[in-house]
Amino acid sequence: MNTTTVTTNLPHHHPKSAENSSSTTTTRSTPTSQLSQKTILDYLNTKGNTSLQHLKQAHAVVLKSGHFQDHYVAGTLVKCYANPRFGDFDFTLEVFDHVTKPNVFVWNVVLRGCLEHNQPWRAICLYYEMVVSDSKANKFTFPGVFKACSVAEAEVEGVQVHGHVVKLGLGGDVHIKSSAIQMYATLGRVKEARKFLDDGQESDVVCWNAMIDGYLKRDDIEAAQELFNGMEEKNVGSYNAMISGFARFGRFEEARKLFDDMSDRDEITWSAIIDGYIKGGYYKEALEMFNQMQRARIRPRKFVLSSVLSACANVGALDQGRWVHAYVKRNSMNVDPVLGTALVDMYAKCGRLDMAWEVFEDMKVKEVFSWNAMIGGLAIHGRAEDAIELFLKMQREKMRPDGVTFLCILNACAHAGLVERGLRVLSYMETRYGIEPEVEHYGSAVDLLGRAGLLAEAEELIDFMPMEPNAAVWGALLGACRKHGNIELGERVGKILLEMEPENSGRYALLSNIYAKEGRWDDVARVRKLMKERGIKTNPGSSMLDLGGIVHEFQIGDGSHPQVEEIYSELEKIIERLKMEGYSPNSSQVLFDIEEEEKETALRYHSEKLAIAFGFISTNPGTTIRIVKNLRVCEDCHSATKLISQVYDRDIIVRDRVRFHHFRNGKCSCNDFW
Repeated sequence: MNTTTVTTNLPHHHPKSAENSSSTTTTRSTPTSQLSQKTILDYLNTKGNTSLQHLKQAHAVVLKSGHFQDHYVAGTLVKCYANPRFGDFDFTLEVFDHVTKPNVFVWNVVLRGCLEHNQPWRAICLYYEMVVSDSKANKFTFPGVFKACSVAEAEVEGVQVHGHVVKLGLGGDVHIKSSAIQMYATLGRVKEARKFLDDGQESDVVCWNAMIDGYLKRDDIEAAQELFNGMEEKNVGSYNAMISGFARFGRFEEARKLFDDMSDRDEITWSAIIDGYIKGGYYKEALEMFNQMQRARIRPRKFVLSSVLSACANVGALDQGRWVHAYVKRNSMNVDPVLGTALVDMYAKCGRLDMAWEVFEDMKVKEVFSWNAMIGGLAIHGRAEDAIELFLKMQREKMRPDGVTFLCILNACAHAGLVERGLRVLSYMETRYGIEPEVEHYGSAVDLLGRAGLLAEAEELIDFMPMEPNAAVWGALLGACRKHGNIELGERVGKILLEMEPENSGRYALLSNIYAKEGRWDDVARVRKLMKERGIKTNPGSSMLDLGGIVHEFQIGDGSHPQVEEIYSELEKIIERLKMEGYSPNSSQVLFDIEEEEKETALRYHSEKLAIAFGFISTNPGTTIRIVKNLRVCEDCHSATKLISQVYDRDIIVRDRVRFHHFRNGKCSCNDFW
């Protein structure tokens, strides 16, 4: 390859002229002091990494002593300035500009600095300057340059760099080889990556892992598995890559089998299986794995803790979430915006807004997603006015909102019936903040109008949308039709949804519910027949209750719990007590044309009622019961739970699919508006 031709189309890094950099002109002199190179280097390594002020003092000593002409000293100085903690990479390059004929050590330092400051194209341009300057690259140069080409998606330049490696005879170096494999695979050229692996020269396990990772990035799990199975030597990293890959493709049994087959596991192994379970929606399994991780005495890092908090938030595992929080405090871990936000989200979704607020207030650094978590938490608890006030405070503190912020505010307004305020928020998203509303924002506005009974206005807004409405938008309108009994519109919207999402069981269930509410059992049967013909199965309602760090799950008519007899006996007592207080089951919630007595029996064993009965036999009187439900709370269970809270003097908190219900003294925080 002719190296002079490959630079013609690339921008160059232009060194600054000497007359514009008087502060470094003394670097051309010879040493003027008796300080040795070792003394200078020790001083740089000791003082240069503590603070920028100390580094500048060390820089002055280097200049005064005349050691800047020493490439090893100059390179070490550049390395200190390149520390991302100091944040001024432009000045680092200015220092580098004044190194006379930098050798390969100095070039490698500045190239590495480019990557640390997320400037891959600058690294590529500097590499070509290095080539033109006749400074010969070595085996430490190319891994970083290949990585720069990978991050910058610089395919042409990457191939040219490969040519340089071949020309210099460095293709057999395993570090260069693994980075080249990684680059080609990341750029989608897996055939070239595989040729590099199979070139007949030495390939260590890092090279094989890079190839496996490359296949996984291209979603070729079968090729990755074949390569993994053919490895003679498998280290922990190989297993970790495959576990992550299997989990990402939803093949959890295979991921778990690999995990169980490992003799040694590191923190990344546990992270891979836990994070995989969480991303797949297997929150209970993720928490169980985390418990095993604790028993194995593996110290979790902040990334794992954030993932575990996400699992706790999804299943309402408050006890485990509080344990994680205590662990963070006990180990004096820095609560950065990511971990802090995870704690806020967990507490809010576990029904403890007070603790969410405490964490939020204590956070030293808040990002926009931190504010969004707290605003969203207030919204799902029905605290719309508080959510709006926090939104205003966010602006006063000069934190710019994003699209998620406005979605949280719109949801808050929707669940509180604040129609005018919600529509104002939608209108000034773009006029005040330059944020163009997306389909999710319009969907939330449709929900806002629909919940308030303004169905015609909601349909008009759908027609006004600048983009095609998606299934979520039509679903919001269908939910409003069910709530307000508009069969004509509901039937029309339902047909649209069944065409858009023929596999979504929830759409069939909602349309059936609309028909059942009006006693149109023939239409209910027709929808159920259509579901059967299409092989659609409904998602069963389930309710989860966390007690002592163990998540108990219940489904309608569930008989699998170890205390099933005791639970059903307690539920019978509760229902009889409610009937004495005037409770009458709301049979319109049953989607079958059956006798009233059978309907009453079906309602009696809804999952949240079973969870409440279990809570009664498992906790002391007066203890708050917290339940997480995967579907929307039905009207019968909502009425029954209000009465239970009054008759038994119990606070019951239920988080359904869209919001929280705080039941106390016969009332619900949603004011029956959900």
